[in-house]
Amino acid sequence: MKILIVSDWYSESMGYSENFLPMAFGKLNQEVHLVTSNLQVYATSTDYDKVYKNKLGNSQTKTGVFKNLYFTLHRNYSEVSRYGINIIGLEEKIKKLNPDVIYCFEINLLTTALLAKLKPKYNFCLFCESRMHSSVFSPPTNLISKVKFWISNRHFWLEDVINNVDIFYPIAPDVYFNITNYFCIPSDKCKLASLSVETGIFNSERNEVSVTRFREKLGFGDADIVCVYTGRFTADKGPLILGQAIDYLHEIGYVFIKGLFIGCGDADYQSQLQNCKGCTTLPFVEPKDLPNIYHSSDIGVWPLQESTSQLDAMACGLPIIVNDTVEDVDRFEGNGMRFKKNDFKDLAKKILILVETEQRVNMGAIGANRIKQKYSWEVFAQQRLVEFFYFINKKCTLL
Repeated sequence: MKILIVSDWYSESMGYSENFLPMAFGKLNQEVHLVTSNLQVYATSTDYDKVYKNKLGNSQTKTGVFKNLYFTLHRNYSEVSRYGINIIGLEEKIKKLNPDVIYCFEINLLTTALLAKLKPKYNFCLFCESRMHSSVFSPPTNLISKVKFWISNRHFWLEDVINNVDIFYPIAPDVYFNITNYFCIPSDKCKLASLSVETGIFNSERNEVSVTRFREKLGFGDADIVCVYTGRFTADKGPLILGQAIDYLHEIGYVFIKGLFIGCGDADYQSQLQNCKGCTTLPFVEPKDLPNIYHSSDIGVWPLQESTSQLDAMACGLPIIVNDTVEDVDRFEGNGMRFKKNDFKDLAKKILILVETEQRVNMGAIGANRIKQKYSWEVFAQQRLVEFFYFINKKCTLL
């Protein structure tokens, strides 16, 4: 099977779906092509220079075709407008590669609208993932905004997308709710499919020597409880809520609880983190270096938005704390806790519940086993291939 994955942007040194999904299909002996723009991830964000430039370099990178071990990367020039990112030459690439299947990301992208329009012409099967969590999607709230929302989406692109995508893959229950209720995606065309983990990298196999060295390097003692956050240092992600919780715990005498923050962001925001007692910040690292950081920590905390890093940390055996508006409760059942959103004192209480080692280890083991059984990219790719073959065969019977 020839699979073409289309992503608006791509960065080699990140750990997103567009990094691991092509590899997973390639490892299953499929011919895989990733077609993307010359943009790094989040290149259009006003915070790009503050958050990502030190790690990724300039927001634009070179174009060309690059053969990797498991897939071929195609970088095309792009144009950015108020409608989104336009990958120049995308149709020509589809015509040349003639894929059986195209997999794309998010229903309300210019790229997805174009793919939906091209499907009847080139006769490929089309599948679309959606990550429209309630924490990032702002639905229309009054009559005027609802009318504008519906007219713009329905008139310009939504009908083609609804008609021509074979399966939509919302990654969580709240995403399913948002796309079926606000974008009118038919429920019978949706299949829940969580993001996954590269378990060859992220797993519970610890290197005790590396763990000891890392903790000693940062000044963490054997008895210290380290709460880790990885990701952007921005208000929408809210790592400062964890910093405030650690600072509060130090004020009331729990100085053995530490905060470790891996990432980058606005200088003022990062300064606030660093001013919290017991907190240490480090820059972004390569995905291959993250497992040792998780193994060297005791609790994973993501205060606001959902993140693939939560799954990576779970795979490494960490119990997870998230806020009480996160709706994918099945993912965290038995291995996670929830605190009142934006309430750092309630977060501090939840951290104290996990001070006891045996409880953390037991919860972490539940999460690691769940990831291995249900959330690995290998399992994800195997499940998608079954669906891809079904629609390819269905298409053949109709010819």
